[in-house]
Amino acid sequence: MTNSINSRFLGPKGENSALLSDLISTALADYVGWRRRYQPRDPSPIHDGDLLDTCTDRGSIKASFLELLGRLHGSVPFFSGHYNAHMLSEQSIAAQAGYFAAMLYNPNNISSEVSPVTTILEIEVAKQLAEMVGYDPQRSWGHLTSGGTIANFEALWIARNVLYHPVAAAGAAKELGVDLSVSLPDGSRARVRDLDLWQLLNLGSTAALDLWDTLWDCAARPSVEDALRARSLSTLGYQDYSRRLSAEFGDPLPPGVVLATATGHYSWEKIVRALGIGANQLVLLPVDQFCRMDTLALWQKVVELSARRVPIMACVAVCGSTEESAIDRLDEIIAVREMAERKLGVTFQIHADACYGGYAAAITRGADNERQSAKQIRAALGDPSWPTEEWVRSVTALEKVDSISIDPHKLGYAPYPAGAFLLKDRRARELVAVDPPYLVPAASDSSDSVFLGRFIFEGSKPGASAAAAWLNHQTAPLNNSAHGRLIASTIAAAHRFHSNLASPSFAPFQVISLPPPDINVVCFLVTHPSLTSLDAVNTLNESIYAELSPNRGNAAGYMISRTRLTSPAYDGAVPAVLTALGGDAKSYWTMKGSEGIVMLRATIMNPFANAERPDYMGGLAAAIRDAAVRCLNKPATVRPPSLASA
Repeated sequence: MTNSINSRFLGPKGENSALLSDLISTALADYVGWRRRYQPRDPSPIHDGDLLDTCTDRGSIKASFLELLGRLHGSVPFFSGHYNAHMLSEQSIAAQAGYFAAMLYNPNNISSEVSPVTTILEIEVAKQLAEMVGYDPQRSWGHLTSGGTIANFEALWIARNVLYHPVAAAGAAKELGVDLSVSLPDGSRARVRDLDLWQLLNLGSTAALDLWDTLWDCAARPSVEDALRARSLSTLGYQDYSRRLSAEFGDPLPPGVVLATATGHYSWEKIVRALGIGANQLVLLPVDQFCRMDTLALWQKVVELSARRVPIMACVAVCGSTEESAIDRLDEIIAVREMAERKLGVTFQIHADACYGGYAAAITRGADNERQSAKQIRAALGDPSWPTEEWVRSVTALEKVDSISIDPHKLGYAPYPAGAFLLKDRRARELVAVDPPYLVPAASDSSDSVFLGRFIFEGSKPGASAAAAWLNHQTAPLNNSAHGRLIASTIAAAHRFHSNLASPSFAPFQVISLPPPDINVVCFLVTHPSLTSLDAVNTLNESIYAELSPNRGNAAGYMISRTRLTSPAYDGAVPAVLTALGGDAKSYWTMKGSEGIVMLRATIMNPFANAERPDYMGGLAAAIRDAAVRCLNKPATVRPPSLASA
């Protein structure tokens, strides 16, 4: 597989430039030929004197182009194994060539009317991702986005509408004189007209969408459409909707909440604000010692909310947290929902924010694309100790969540912008559908997927991203003999680096790390016997980060990032760190106004990270120790206060 990985990327020194150059040249020549074959009888409007070879503008264009090339040399070298800062890395040759080829045609993947080829490619990419995570490609649906934030926005946009749809359906059925029945979370059935507001807001996703289907089957389309629209949150807005609920049911209920892991991406607060849900309704759940959602805390929160009759709009789990690449125990989160349905009659949507870690599901697929056990995966990878049974259960549980966000421009190694959104039950997209008259497909077009713009938030997006992801998947299938093996190699490198940090070679410094990562982000801090306060430790690590930050050049050339663990979000993850720091670290951690613990962060996703020569992981560890020596020996301009005086 080493040769396969090497041949998939341009390489740190441009070793495979001949292949990329050939692909790009072929794409450009083919594109020019396509132009020439279109309406070949048309005379050219460009005369010999207008050609750039003889045009006086040629020199100006070339000079400006050379200036641009020079400026671009100041970019961050994501391609290098020396770069281990943020979730950015090398792109595959296939993705680069695919993007370039489609970019020349400039398709806008909002409708097949303007992107007949790349829209189909996008649909194929979504099906490939759906199959990788375990969704039924016939029932699921997905598309590409500009990134994870938009994918997550759509997930909550749909989850909110699924939550409130039964209320609208109940009112519409009453107006139309239709008697509907529905499945309740405990498995029993009831007539919709007999349900109160709390029960209507606790129907499962499948039951809510079955109501959608049944209602359309029972009455004429215009009547159903008008009745639903008159009661839709999307039409009425929150203020009028709440007023109507109070008037109709005499029971407005508290506003619905969104539960999320405390390690969730900061975009979630932006999303609840943008959707009008409100930042106060975003409830962050604590993490355990592995920086995963504490599922016991989840259960306790569900019980508490149920007792107060607070609807749960969605629970957001993380598959590859931004800070630590932690994978929440999705299998246990699903079990919590099942228990809530049985014991409390309460249910909720589960969304997996797998923007970073979603592609790790490829590791669970064999060469035949069939799901494998942990034992089979270990044999396929030649690693006797990884992955664990727990890791596999967590990742394979993606197939049971209601929606997923995945970024091909992260561990898919594709160019920006390329996020993706997957929906387990395609019917849910109808709850956010909008039909602009100039883009509605012709009546003769039987496909419901050629007009992506009907169901998505964005109004423009590059078809080149779809071409890049599609060619990537074609040349490196999403299983552990190809793309999954690549990701597994970066995880192995991260585990090796994690072990290197415990090496005696760091003495007299001590490196305190979070547990080995679920994927490939390693978080740690460096301390020294002479440091007597957590403030002093934080200062040292901020200084090391400044030395190795991508924002400045450094002699070693190695780059990392940093983050900060704060209370109460990380209360479950830091006890071991506080114990290792000793002194008054524990009391400082709980002190009001504490700024928490500065942690250095290395994102080991470079495809060559596990190479033996050069030994990037050994070099990174050495660069961190050298930076620590330099920073410790620098005279402090301000003496950090001790824990005792803080």
